[in-house]
Amino acid sequence: MKPIALLITAYNRQEKLERTLASLEPELHLLDIILVDDGSDPPINIDIFSHYPIHLIRLPENRGIVGALNAGLEYIYSTDYEYIARLDSDDVVINQRFTKQLAFLREHRDIGLVGSHFYVVNSNGDILSHSVRPLEDKNIRKAMHLGCVLGHTTLMMRTDIARKNGFYDRSYKVAQDYEYYWRMLAITKVANLPDFLVKYEVGAENSVSVARRRLQAFNALKIKLRHFRFFTLYSYMGLFISLLDMANLLKYTTKVRKVIMDKLFQEQLKCN
Repeated sequence: MKPIALLITAYNRQEKLERTLASLEPELHLLDIILVDDGSDPPINIDIFSHYPIHLIRLPENRGIVGALNAGLEYIYSTDYEYIARLDSDDVVINQRFTKQLAFLREHRDIGLVGSHFYVVNSNGDILSHSVRPLEDKNIRKAMHLGCVLGHTTLMMRTDIARKNGFYDRSYKVAQDYEYYWRMLAITKVANLPDFLVKYEVGAENSVSVARRRLQAFNALKIKLRHFRFFTLYSYMGLFISLLDMANLLKYTTKVRKVIMDKLFQEQLKCN
């Protein structure tokens, strides 16, 4: 058995999934791919990847991202994989992602989850921005009050820690990763690698509607209130950011979050 179970959920987007799978070829010796077809029409076809170690789970109907993720986790939790990694079905792995994360987790036994920086790209693969994340556990914990700074499509976690954390909360149709990773913070230390290991695609076909954005902001606010710390300044900052989000003042939210995150990065640089 390979050390890593790579969980990918897919709903249609056959062509993009093929590009994603092709990016895994250099590191197939490290991972088995757990691919959840979330009721695609037509069903996802993996015939051209018959040489890949893929375990395909076909859901009879579309359950949404939370249902698909939980179906994949249910299978993985029943196995003996040492690690679980995540990847979206339209993103691309680069720079020996799994090799680096595996080495890091094997060297740092106290860390249960690791992510990385990532590139934000358009549908043509052109880099739009560099998403830089806090690296150390203490800075990630501060920044999580502001929003999710653990990029879900970059993450690898220890399976035994994930089992303790359980499944994604079905009551969160959006912001499910933010809620899940807050629970992870209660049982393990986390980190991000200072490498860009994924190209994360954004485009018109996965743009967020105003209604969905407000739901994201509302769910994020609920999560922040649940983890609110009275004597933590970042908790208050996070609530302020959520209120801006709910008012659909995205440009102001982005500026406020950037100012605070830049401060965190400066603190991090001083510590290193």
